[in-house]
Amino acid sequence: MELSFEKDELLHALQTVQGVASGRNTLPILANVLIRAENGNIEFATTDLEVGIRFKVVGTIQEEGTITVSAKKLTDIVRELPGNTPINLVTTANYRVEITCGDGVYKIIGLSDEDFPQLPSADGEGVTIDGETLCSVIRKTEFAASTEEFRYLLNGLFFNLLENRTEVVAMDSHYLALAHGPILKTSDDVSGFIVPLKAVKEIARTFANSSEVKILLLKNQILFADDNATLMARLVEGEYDMRYQSLIPESYEGRAIVSKEAILRATRRVALLSNPKSFAISLEINPEQIRISTETPELGEAHETVAVESSTGNVRMGLDAHRLTEIFAHIETESLILEFSGEFSFLTIKPIGDDEHMCFIAPMRLASAPH
Repeated sequence: MELSFEKDELLHALQTVQGVASGRNTLPILANVLIRAENGNIEFATTDLEVGIRFKVVGTIQEEGTITVSAKKLTDIVRELPGNTPINLVTTANYRVEITCGDGVYKIIGLSDEDFPQLPSADGEGVTIDGETLCSVIRKTEFAASTEEFRYLLNGLFFNLLENRTEVVAMDSHYLALAHGPILKTSDDVSGFIVPLKAVKEIARTFANSSEVKILLLKNQILFADDNATLMARLVEGEYDMRYQSLIPESYEGRAIVSKEAILRATRRVALLSNPKSFAISLEINPEQIRISTETPELGEAHETVAVESSTGNVRMGLDAHRLTEIFAHIETESLILEFSGEFSFLTIKPIGDDEHMCFIAPMRLASAPH
């Protein structure tokens, strides 16, 4: 095999697929990128058996062939090469790959492609979604997914396929993020699916600039594809916790509208003196302002006030500052809405003017009012 590339094209392709390659040593070939040149096309592929990706690469084929080589080593080498000189990649005897660029020559030991897992293709009927819409619902929710292994059913995004919309949900035991997307339901047999968190992050990276993405459900897998890439993920098996629907109140006792940047920055500053084990802060809302405070015997205390644009009702709540700022950071409007019904009820946070994105955070018990 003999190929040549421009650095930017080659590096972009490698960075797209490298994140999927497994760093575990159980199967060395899973740390490799499959490079295949045939029928006039160049394709890179990586997989860790749970997530897999194929990506078309712009380059010139002098001789077709297939090889696998360390994804990390190849990416590291290409990243350091000069950008104004073509990069040539040639296979030699004993599955070695020789990379040349100008006066530089780099030889990597590869492996045969025979043991590289077969990745499914995106042939067949599916549904399509605008790429920006797909990445948007991921961006608005994935931060809230649980990373605790024993709660594996929450280690991903749940796509709840309703008749009139799709609900995209992420949650752990402390907070929840929900975004509405277009209808993706194709049959009564499938009411929803859970995409693992690693795949979710790769989807957002791979299809960030895609105009249209095809989604194809297989038996226990899901495929996302555009003209250049196909991403496969093994679905999380099991029933998602549908109790999330009961967290959405029908009404609230009070609401406040406030600048996102103002409350985000103030919360971050006050949180610097919160207990590093709990990140507990107090949020006091009244018709004039929001007071954010914390008191930690070992560290000290802090408080700030943020003016509200409008507000009704009064409440004082204990909240996890780390999770609260995560929610604030993922609101995409200049102002946000806080809705509440008491110190022990979930606090709802929404972008102003957007009813298709909402987040909920559980309150924490406060020992006493701060000084």
